[in-house]
Amino acid sequence: MTIAMDPTATRATSKATHELAQRFIDAGLPSTSFRILGRTGLTVSALGFGAYRVDARSPEHRLALEQALESGCNLIDTSTNYADGETEECIGATLEAGFLLGTLSRGDRVVVSKIGYVQGQNLELARQRETAGDPFPEMVKISQGCWHCLHPSFLEDQLTRSLQRLKLACLDVCLLHNPEYFLEQAHRQGQEVEEARQEFYRRIRVAFGHFEKEVRAGRIAWYGVSSNSFGENPANPEATSLGRMLEAAGAAAHEAGSEGGIHHFAVAQLPMNLFEHGPWSVRKEGPAGNRSCLALASENGIGVLVNRPLNAFHRGELIRLSDFPHQAPGVPLEQAQDRVRALEDEFDREIGIQLRTTSGEKVSRLFDWGDQLAGAAGQVGGYERWQSIQDHQISPRLFHAVGALRSGLPSELSGKFEAWLQRYLPALGDLLAIFRAQAAASSQLRSDGIAAALNPALPEWLRGQPLSRKALHTVASVPGVTCVLNGMRHQDYVADSMEILKWNPIPDAGKLLGLL
Repeated sequence: MTIAMDPTATRATSKATHELAQRFIDAGLPSTSFRILGRTGLTVSALGFGAYRVDARSPEHRLALEQALESGCNLIDTSTNYADGETEECIGATLEAGFLLGTLSRGDRVVVSKIGYVQGQNLELARQRETAGDPFPEMVKISQGCWHCLHPSFLEDQLTRSLQRLKLACLDVCLLHNPEYFLEQAHRQGQEVEEARQEFYRRIRVAFGHFEKEVRAGRIAWYGVSSNSFGENPANPEATSLGRMLEAAGAAAHEAGSEGGIHHFAVAQLPMNLFEHGPWSVRKEGPAGNRSCLALASENGIGVLVNRPLNAFHRGELIRLSDFPHQAPGVPLEQAQDRVRALEDEFDREIGIQLRTTSGEKVSRLFDWGDQLAGAAGQVGGYERWQSIQDHQISPRLFHAVGALRSGLPSELSGKFEAWLQRYLPALGDLLAIFRAQAAASSQLRSDGIAAALNPALPEWLRGQPLSRKALHTVASVPGVTCVLNGMRHQDYVADSMEILKWNPIPDAGKLLGLL
């Protein structure tokens, strides 16, 4: 496909994004695969690249992004706190390479990033400033490892860093990232709800005023808010209101001296899926309080980006809206456990017995997963819970133990350890794969039930598709939704997700949201 290049473009443009969409439509995609992002006038794909958990160290993540961009996706969503800035670095390197090679054009790629979280390097910076007596004002300290800030001084600092990592002169859309943390803290502290909301929207107005200045400076083109509580019932003290944010944007534009009082608030990002559909179903906006968030957005030219289309929180449980095909290795569970235990006992006899701590004490059992997982069969729950156990408990302990031994073992033991490790890791991998397959089977039963409830209301041609595609296409078909953001950090995720761009919207898709 020929790329129309504009070497002078520093931001996405209406003309270039429209032309890109037309090229893909001419190549066979339906016209509904691209939508106008509200009052920005930019044409964007109905499926966007959600970059959460993408990092600069993974070649696969970069290949996935390249594949998505080649397949018709032209909107990338990221945040300054994703992977402590590495996500933006990965996106920046990918885009820069594409621009230099002529395979991508700056004018037709829409880059969205978000500011608000204070974590990792930014948290260290904030603490250093506090120590130096020059703190970022109005800091919300959510927990020891996570703060949040909307103050202009923080926004200015973070936008500078974001643009540097993304290697861009101008960010197409800059969003405040989950500002409702202020409301959560105020509620915990017992502050009166309306009093807290008054202060909250004052801070929003001040942040918008700063964004208006950044628009005039040419560092951002449009701005908005990403909030998890746009669709919450107004009785919830942490609920946010798109209507009140529009009012704040109008006031900010007036205070900032914008010509005609015209503001550049144009995008709202929110979670929505088959289980969580408040933005479509909860009526709380407008003068009479009878409009949904999606309806109000459409009426006011606000583009809507949907996140978490496949990760639903329902009744305190995370539900992954996908299929879970997984085949266990051809080794019985008991045999796999015995093999792992035997190897762990061998380590203790041959190597572990010779290890001492710095104080001279014997080192306790470093590898004990054969014992730890004994009796866990059938008890680990669904795939999501097992993945969390493996990612946050098993893998970190394993990597830490291996790393410590590789750096600290004497030469006479290092060779013996490496030989043992070459036998241990495959054996442990087989054991973990058995548990993973059991968890996948449990989650697949749930997915089958969801599909069975959904299928009768779906067009016949869609019923045989994987659950992930059904869930994505349903949300993308809901009136008022501009672009659905899906995490696509692996190439198989891209291939699975991008299929929905080939399909026309489901009629009356909103009715599907109330079935589960």
